[in-house]
Amino acid sequence: MRFQASGETWESYSSRIPQLGAIAEAFIDGEKKRSPSVQAYITPHGEVKILSTHDQILGGPDGQIYLGCRFPADPCYRLQLQDWGLRIGQTLAEKGAIERYGVDFVAVHQPERDTWDLQAIEINLRKGGTTHPFMTLKYMTNGRYDLSTGLFCSQQGQPKHYIATDNLQKESYKGLMPNDLMDIIAYHQLHFDSSTKTGTVFHLMGTLSEFGKLGLTSIGNSPQQAEEIYNQVVRVLDLETKSDKDANVAVSHPSIPITWNR
Repeated sequence: MRFQASGETWESYSSRIPQLGAIAEAFIDGEKKRSPSVQAYITPHGEVKILSTHDQILGGPDGQIYLGCRFPADPCYRLQLQDWGLRIGQTLAEKGAIERYGVDFVAVHQPERDTWDLQAIEINLRKGGTTHPFMTLKYMTNGRYDLSTGLFCSQQGQPKHYIATDNLQKESYKGLMPNDLMDIIAYHQLHFDSSTKTGTVFHLMGTLSEFGKLGLTSIGNSPQQAEEIYNQVVRVLDLETKSDKDANVAVSHPSIPITWNR
């Protein structure tokens, strides 16, 4: 075993156990694992509404740290997530819980049946890391969530997909000001296009200069397009910040143009 947080030690960790206690968790075995989740809402009248499902993107030494998410969750278990999330929500409602909640799962692939076994591991009675990107999708497209398929569709009926993170962080991004980022976005057309309802919405831009960190939600009409839009943003930012490394500022016009495939 090892700590996932950098700088954590056994001496520091163990000293807090007498005060805070400790939780022992069962280890879920499997060669191929994922971490999907379902988000829902309990009204003041006790009605449960499913909001979304995601596949969480995890990182860190052993893949235990939340970095971002993909929407929607894989169709292999998307509807099952909804069903379990609904049943959990109904139980929570009976106990008096209201408003948003999310349930995290571990999905383990069963190769002999080519299915996924879902194990619920955590309930969060709050907004979570997936709340912001889904609300971004909702307000930017003015679409609706289809409970029968687990898809979110625009007003024209086009399913929407996204990759989102609030932890895109690199040393080379330090010193980049929000205005510099706006110039890069405009020059490379990385912005969200209201006509196609695709592109990237940026946030956490105030953390760029000091920490080299920002957040973004890349929206596409397919999982592949969303991933390409996301990767394009990373490629452009890497190129722009690499060109003037010593000054740590963005170059207005790179020597090699990059074409963004909408």
